[in-house]
Amino acid sequence: MKIIRRAAVRVPATTSNLGPGFDCLGLALGLYNEVRAELYDKKGPIEVVIEGEGAGVLPEDETNPIARAAKTLGGFDGRVVLRCINRIPLARGLGSSAAAAAAGLLAADKLLDLKTSKEQLLSYAAVLEGHPDNAAAALQGGLVLSVKEAKTYSTFPLPVHKDLCAVVCVPDFELPTKEARAVLPHTVLLSDAVENVARVSLLVSALAAGRWKELGAAMRDRLHEPYRARLVPGLHKVCEVARAAAPCGAALSGAGPSVLALCKKGEGAEKIGVAMQAAFFTAGKKSKILTLPIDRKGATVS
Repeated sequence: MKIIRRAAVRVPATTSNLGPGFDCLGLALGLYNEVRAELYDKKGPIEVVIEGEGAGVLPEDETNPIARAAKTLGGFDGRVVLRCINRIPLARGLGSSAAAAAAGLLAADKLLDLKTSKEQLLSYAAVLEGHPDNAAAALQGGLVLSVKEAKTYSTFPLPVHKDLCAVVCVPDFELPTKEARAVLPHTVLLSDAVENVARVSLLVSALAAGRWKELGAAMRDRLHEPYRARLVPGLHKVCEVARAAAPCGAALSGAGPSVLALCKKGEGAEKIGVAMQAAFFTAGKKSKILTLPIDRKGATVS
């Protein structure tokens, strides 16, 4: 068999919600999954080869999330091999499923020479994901606001300060998004909704201007974290010690169980990471610290 077309895709990790921005804010982080896709001249199934996160766990056939996303754009005339280098932890609130959706869509678009618009790719990814926040940030990079209009989504890039960095404390257990969403109520108090509107407005302003001391108040949430806290041992304490260690905001990363702190890069970030890890350990959970820059380019394909 001969390779007739190749694609190389790189997709960033993402964090969503950032506390009060439930299902509408996403932020791309400097941690990447890579996929090298190959289309052969003879018929055959889609094959997935995985190195890193999910190796030996994720399926390596057409049921793999990347393969399923790729098939969204149409069928292939020949055999496809997807060679994945995964660095984004699975089911930890860092957008691994959004990265898979984006990678599969971009790889297929390149292999099939479709030239699909990013707007359409986001629509496909949002359907695969069920919500657009992580997918929008993965595709576009930076901080992205997603707004649903009828059956489509509009996205708006938002500025973030050049010195912003993310400290992510990743505990040693998974929390599937489906399970984390199942504990949420169908209705919320008006007072809680009003508080979140105020805090997300403060958050967007503080992130753009680098007002680090305001992030502690800005990243508090009333719509999802209070209900998910029972699924993440030590959550409140981890956030509390992060805010005490250095000026920052702290919240669940996406649906969790990872905890995200946003702060100014430098010594303070290291102190925040140490404090968060110690708090998780006190709660009986081992964890690792990822100190990550903000990705400002989004997914790339060549």
